[in-house]
Amino acid sequence: MIRELVFFGGATYLVIALVQWLQNQTVRGETVVLAAALMALSLVHRASNEERLKRLETAGLWLAVALFVGYALAKAGGYA
Repeated sequence: MIRELVFFGGATYLVIALVQWLQNQTVRGETVVLAAALMALSLVHRASNEERLKRLETAGLWLAVALFVGYALAKAGGYA
């Protein structure tokens, strides 16, 4: 059930990103990157191997932590 919800949540955000692209043509690059990331993240939960899924989820978690730390450092340094 959770895998299906993640997939449909990703699909919903993908539709939202595409609508934003249609409304504002200047966000085309961001939309393409977001769409690719959402598709990849949504399909990760379709993995049949539980050990591989756990490693991917852990890597994703640490990537999110690293991005937050990077943003905080950039904000503190006056770059963001």
